[in-house]
Amino acid sequence: MKKPNKYKSTAIIDADFILYIACNPNKVIEDGVPKKTDNKFVYEDKTLEQAINTFESYMNDLLHLCRVDSYILCLTGKKNFRYEVDPSYKSNRVGLEKPKWFKEVRQHMIDSWEAIQVDGIEADDMVIIIRNSLENSFIVAVDKDLLNCVSGTHFDARKGQGHFVTVTEAQANFAFVKSILTGDAVDGIPNVKKGYGPKTAEKELLASTDTTLEETALKIFIRELGEEGKDRFEKQKRLLKMLETLEELPEGVTFEIPEPTCYDCVEVEFSDEQYRLELQNY
Repeated sequence: MKKPNKYKSTAIIDADFILYIACNPNKVIEDGVPKKTDNKFVYEDKTLEQAINTFESYMNDLLHLCRVDSYILCLTGKKNFRYEVDPSYKSNRVGLEKPKWFKEVRQHMIDSWEAIQVDGIEADDMVIIIRNSLENSFIVAVDKDLLNCVSGTHFDARKGQGHFVTVTEAQANFAFVKSILTGDAVDGIPNVKKGYGPKTAEKELLASTDTTLEETALKIFIRELGEEGKDRFEKQKRLLKMLETLEELPEGVTFEIPEPTCYDCVEVEFSDEQYRLELQNY
């Protein structure tokens, strides 16, 4: 049973990407065109005011495009249960510096926009759990895993996109199993073997006669890696599988479904007393 929502439409936003958009440096403009040195664009850090203004502008534009009256901003917390599955998870990011004003803008998101974080899990886990637990809500993201591997109607916030997409359960399952085979270079998750890409994965999965797609993927891992393939398959699956319910939270992680934050609110369709009674029955 989903938690009742006093708002008509709530955007559940994977906000990590907005934080980077706000803080990333600007291209240097000279005589109306971007400056280049050695054929590479030249950048300069934003001021804190510019970074916050970029965030504010982006958020307002995004919520306007989504046509919502409320939102929940989700940020990745400290630690991550996936590091216990594989200590090398996201090791390719170790040592990379965060953009200037990262901490300050993040705190602004928490203080002024009521952004939330849950230590031990990632923002994409949070948005799925909330979407699955709260009425009248949908996911807003740029992450391909959230947009492709989770069924339902989502808002694709990638540059040049800005529209709703609907993913069936079959499509989401196919995309997820394909990701087990191809890995995720951004998170340092390898593919089943060097050179094994999306087209090969799609071809082998579509040609499968096994009962499930996961059975096919497991056979491919064993074919390429021998008995070690069984463990690699399970590890890939655990790293890539996003949490969907509160019951799936790792041991020691606590999380309650938050109330949405009002944005351009409309009148609720039931009284506060009715809402209180519905929450009691939730």
